[in-house]
Amino acid sequence: MQKISKALAWTTLALAAQASADTVLGVYAGAGYWDVDYSGDIGKSNARLNPLDIKDDNHNFYYIALEHPVPLLPNIQLQHNDISTQGTSVLAANQVVLGGNYGAGSTLRTELDLTHTDALFYYELLDNWVNLDLGAGVRKFDGFAKTTDGTSTSRRDLDGYLPMAYLKAQGDLPLTGFSVAADLRILRGLDDEVTDYSVKLAYTTDLIPLFDLGIELGYRSMELKLEDLDQLETDLKLDGPYAGVNFHF
Repeated sequence: MQKISKALAWTTLALAAQASADTVLGVYAGAGYWDVDYSGDIGKSNARLNPLDIKDDNHNFYYIALEHPVPLLPNIQLQHNDISTQGTSVLAANQVVLGGNYGAGSTLRTELDLTHTDALFYYELLDNWVNLDLGAGVRKFDGFAKTTDGTSTSRRDLDGYLPMAYLKAQGDLPLTGFSVAADLRILRGLDDEVTDYSVKLAYTTDLIPLFDLGIELGYRSMELKLEDLDQLETDLKLDGPYAGVNFHF
């Protein structure tokens, strides 16, 4: 009986410590792969991606978020997205790509890098079986587009910051570990526009002491209409399914 009482006491203490830690400070982190399909135009000449044979590709993403109970101080999330691809095509006709003139029959190699990092600051308006986050942030692009036919090369950089509004809604299915969520990051009203949203189904288990481990499957779509951010003008859409793992302690 005494051993059982001690075991119950230790279990209660461990659960209380975990709950207390989550109340005081919560850390969320994750990583995954995004299977991207590319479509749209790049450059002032509106060069279509499909004739340039830009490859659909898998890209990595990583994120970490810090949540706390301090009044008026927003929570913070950082997310990094490695997005780069390339393609090689033989031009059927003369074409202007990124300011460079390339003749029919040229073998053109194109590189496209849309790597970016988001810094989001948000408040939890609801935090129970239904979760609602609202905030704003900034997206830092560190990319470029480049074309070459082996003789001449054209390049346009994509380096700068864009403000965004942020909204996330999540519903937990009680006692199952499953949840569904939607995430929106958006910029409107300027020469540059971003619409970036995702929906997902996630499963989380607390079988491992002191932190929760989860997996998620979802779909993400990102539209970039950039005219004024830097040298590279775009009217692009990237979309496709993704899979990831996450943990919380």
